[in-house]
Amino acid sequence: MAGSRILIAGASGYVGGTVLSQFLVSSIADVRNASFSVLVRKREQADRYTSQGITPYLLAGLEDTEAIRQLASRFDVIIHLADSTNHAAAEAMIYGLRGGAQKRGDGAKRHFIHLSGTSSLGDSRVSKPSITLSHEFSDKRDDIYSYMKWLESIKPYSQRTTDLRVIDAGEKTNVKTYVVKAPRIYGRGTGLYNQKSVQIPILIRGAIAAGKAEYIGEGTGVWDDVHVADVASFFELLLGKILKNEHVPTGPKPFFFIQSIRHSWKGVAEGLAVAGAKKGLLQSTETQSIGLAEAAGKYTGGDAYLAAVGLASNSVTKADLALEMGWTSQKTEADFQQSLVEDFVAAAPT
Repeated sequence: MAGSRILIAGASGYVGGTVLSQFLVSSIADVRNASFSVLVRKREQADRYTSQGITPYLLAGLEDTEAIRQLASRFDVIIHLADSTNHAAAEAMIYGLRGGAQKRGDGAKRHFIHLSGTSSLGDSRVSKPSITLSHEFSDKRDDIYSYMKWLESIKPYSQRTTDLRVIDAGEKTNVKTYVVKAPRIYGRGTGLYNQKSVQIPILIRGAIAAGKAEYIGEGTGVWDDVHVADVASFFELLLGKILKNEHVPTGPKPFFFIQSIRHSWKGVAEGLAVAGAKKGLLQSTETQSIGLAEAAGKYTGGDAYLAAVGLASNSVTKADLALEMGWTSQKTEADFQQSLVEDFVAAAPT
């Protein structure tokens, strides 16, 4: 796919900025030499990207789906690293890709890569133990789509809704879609702007406010963890295969997991307690359990379901397809623990 037009949404964000910075220094020539465009909301961001040889497009927000659709029609590949819960924006990008293909009639395949998360697979062990499942999901073996459809019938969840609609839109439009479901992402980003992860800093702020690192209920739910640099390396590998027209293996539907290590939520709290005490921001290495309602009030704006699936659930996966493609995680448990210390430093009151 020489000369492919590539648009990145979310390049100013934590994961998006890290992915873009990896593309620009990629060891894969087709990726390193590609021409990238980015969606931005601010003029100063646009100017900075322009100075780096990246073409910016100013957009007020992802709510303007007609503008997104028209812009998307100009591209061959879109890498959506922005809001994973906005299904309307994702669908507008996919239908825009199809519109561009129809207009140009060049017969080239269009590709849409969507970053999502694994909370949409999580059980509700705190709030609804009756639907608790303990299963290691394989992107190669398991029918992730049907499982998420079943979960969606029980309780709609915006991230899951978006995943399903991305898959459906891709099949309707003949746009090749890839839904990359990342777990808890940690580590410092390398983009121009936001370099902080999401879940860990939230828990750190809560720990500092409470004086102790916290977990919900018994904290027995387990999640995978992956460093943001490892996330970027998978996107680099995937884009390289697309640009070189190489085969990309898939399971029943095009879902892809990326994971390396895993921890229980109580285990994360224990790591945070040690890190916080080490930097003098917590008085001890003790942790404490809190209830779901309290956690929802502190961490998720009162949304108990979001707190249950996003901060207490069991959601474990196996990156069978990524490993088959040649991806390997370069980060270790030591990197994870060190990142907790670094995040405490970054969160320290000034």
